[in-house]
Amino acid sequence: MGFLMRLACLLLLAASAAAQPAVLAPDTTLADVTVTAAREPVATRAAPVRVTVVDRDALAATAATSLADALQARAPVHVRRYGPSGLASVTIRGASASQALVLLDGQRLTDPALGQVDLGLLPAALLTSAEVLSGPASGLYGSDAVGGVIGLQTPRARTLRAVTEAGPWGERRVSGVASGKVGPGSVTVAADLSQSTDDYSYADASRLDGARVTRQGWDARQATAYAALAVGGETSRAGVSLWAADAERGLGGTADVGERQWDGRLRLGATAAHTAGRIRLRAAGHVQRTRLRYASPFPAGDRADAIDDTGRTTTTSLDLRASLPVGAGSWTVGLQGGTGRAEHPDLASSAVDRFAGAALAGRQRLGRVTLFPALRADLYAPDGADRRLAVAPQLGLNAELGGPWRLKASAGRAFRMPTLNDRYWMPGGNPDLRPETAWSADAGAVWSQSAHQIELTAFATTARDQIVWAPTAGGFWAPENVARTRSLGLEASAQTAWPIRIASRSGVATAGALATALDARDAGTDQPLRYVPRTSVKAWAGLDLGALRLDLGARWVGARFTTASASQPVAAYLVVDGQISARRTLGAVDLTLGLAAENLTGAQYEVVRSYPMPPRHARLRLTLSPR
Repeated sequence: MGFLMRLACLLLLAASAAAQPAVLAPDTTLADVTVTAAREPVATRAAPVRVTVVDRDALAATAATSLADALQARAPVHVRRYGPSGLASVTIRGASASQALVLLDGQRLTDPALGQVDLGLLPAALLTSAEVLSGPASGLYGSDAVGGVIGLQTPRARTLRAVTEAGPWGERRVSGVASGKVGPGSVTVAADLSQSTDDYSYADASRLDGARVTRQGWDARQATAYAALAVGGETSRAGVSLWAADAERGLGGTADVGERQWDGRLRLGATAAHTAGRIRLRAAGHVQRTRLRYASPFPAGDRADAIDDTGRTTTTSLDLRASLPVGAGSWTVGLQGGTGRAEHPDLASSAVDRFAGAALAGRQRLGRVTLFPALRADLYAPDGADRRLAVAPQLGLNAELGGPWRLKASAGRAFRMPTLNDRYWMPGGNPDLRPETAWSADAGAVWSQSAHQIELTAFATTARDQIVWAPTAGGFWAPENVARTRSLGLEASAQTAWPIRIASRSGVATAGALATALDARDAGTDQPLRYVPRTSVKAWAGLDLGALRLDLGARWVGARFTTASASQPVAAYLVVDGQISARRTLGAVDLTLGLAAENLTGAQYEVVRSYPMPPRHARLRLTLSPR
């Protein structure tokens, strides 16, 4: 750590020479705006449900390299990580990973075969913000939004930034974003390249002598690119976007034989908007093609039991909306349709899913109360199975109680259709599975004034027909609707910012925290759900002195049970991270040098059993951006 201390001192000296005053304006407010909680942009404090916005400043303060890093540091969710380079999935209010809908610029990103998105494969450098809507939202988005929604936003405003990073265990990353006006339109181009060997050592609890061993076969590399073009003005606007990703990673093993996975994604999106009088018309659609190859063992040699399969999925969607202001509010009518197809050696050839939906959503102000009604109906037509009709009513409200106080409340029905794997996996697929359904309600209060905000939310959810894969007499696993679950919980959050003065320099100090208490159980057995923590606390603080910035974050996650009988818990853990950065101006370029130290206390912990997380380490980051 001697080298790290010397480097930190150099950063401090550089900042001291170049510091510029940073002052918090007296009228500064918490101006987070969400486009996920309603069909029209609304301030998070004025939304009917809890929405957490992890914006560009938060992404920078956490030194996040992926969406998984950002959410586990700043959002009221539990990120289930199979090591730093393995699968990263999210649990919102105790719901499963397949019950969290992920959107990219308002369009579905969720895989139709697996029913979830690997958050570790989404680079933070290609995002401007991530919004986490806690609670069901099927009334707005249809299937999968049982636990909540994660809405991702790509760059739109003028941006030019290049970042390079280096860390331990062969970690290297280069990323860049360029966005601005070109003639009558705007162009955005972004790319992210990374690699790591991930061969750190850890104390092996399975050994009697407690010796340290080195992880092998967990190397990873990833390349992601994004491009978007938009043209038009205030009345009419259209755009296209392209997202491409290619990744390869080891999933453990030895230096000679191990498991490997290859992931590829190509996504083309298009949008159009036109205002005719008071009516705003919008259309959006996408075509996405993904590829997932899994091999075990790799290389296979002459082993008869070797697996080397490649699965491919294709999704399409089209979303049409018309919005009209009505009195002191607005109403939006929407039509949506799409398909999802999967191809895999273990899937039936007719693994295709089709759906069509119609929705009505409004925002109507009645004095101090704003109502957010929504109603959606979806018709799903899987090949070889009966059609399913799902109806999702939803009602939310936001009431101004006087002064800085607001009340939020919502209730609604949510559902999740079975995935293509659930229906068509061979052997075991069950085309007659019923959708998972849930009813949920929450209520909370928000106190917001200037740059300070406190929010408290209580919620309850009951779900039925959860799909569970279980062994059969034929020697294979098959899914069935068996489980009923219920979740009760409390969420609390607070954030603040205030001007400070140190010596002769002015600056801004920020702090925040969020805590979740959750009792999520199988209603049939009254046992806790597996890998869902009962309690978690996240806290952070930052100090911005112009050219010098300090950030500190901590997260405590309670024990998680790993069996249906509530035994063999994974131990609770506390992880502390920190970052120091210094900025200097060289001509027309701002140069920022940052040192991010993770797991400062050297905690030995696992998020998922048998997948040890990294020990204490540091990463160096250099950022260049024009003034």
